[in-house]
This record gives sequence, structure tokens and C-alpha cells, in this order.
Amino acid sequence: MTFPTPLLDARLTREKQQNEVDRLRILQATTDWLTQNAARYGVKTGYIFGSVTTPDRFTARSDVDLAVETFKVGDVCSLLSVLSTHLNRDVDVVPLDQCHFAPKIRRVGIAWTAKELPDSPLS
Repeated sequence: MTFPTPLLDARLTREKQQNEVDRLRILQATTDWLTQNAARYGVKTGYIFGSVTTPDRFTARSDVDLAVETFKVGDVCSLLSVLSTHLNRDVDVVPLDQCHFAPKIRRVGIAWTAKELPDSPLS
């Protein structure tokens, strides 16, 4: 026996739509922030992967998954902390040289490259 659930169905539909709006906003905010700031943390290239890249998988509790090709030792923790604060969301960072599923991330993730910072006039 099934019961009609129009109120629940409507709420779930609104949640799903809001999750998709949030996913796209967070994906764009992540990409923009990385493009502008990642080089400061020694990250030159990487991939955004996981639920934030896939429609209908992102929820209010989802984190942002990043995989990085290169970074300065120690700076990845600062990047993680600052980006997490910027997005107001948990961020996971995976060093690709230490990841057994790096080929899959490179294949399915959204690639990004950091902009080169201009040389400092004091250097």
C-alpha cells in the first residue's frame, strides 16, 4: 500500500534544487579562489573532484575534494584551512603523487591551473 506524499515530495524537490544551486556556486567559488590564490600556496595544477562536480550528488553536508599535482611542503595545510574558511565548508586535499587512484581523478576531475604571480618589485 502506498500513500500520497505531495508535501514531502515538494520539500525533497526544493532541497534537490537548492543543493544544485549550492553545488554550482561552490564549484565556481572554488575554481575562482584557486585560480587567484593557489600559486601563493605552491600549488600549480590540480583537480576538483567528487560530489561537487556531479549533479544530484552534492548535499548540504558535502565537502569539496581537491587533488593537487604540486605544492610546497607545509603550504597545503594553509591552503586547506584558508579555502575551507572561504567556502565555509570542509575541504579535503589529496596529493596526487601519493594517491593510488590518481589516474581516475585526472580522468574525471575538473582540471585547473594556478595563475602565475607577478614578480615582487622587492625580489
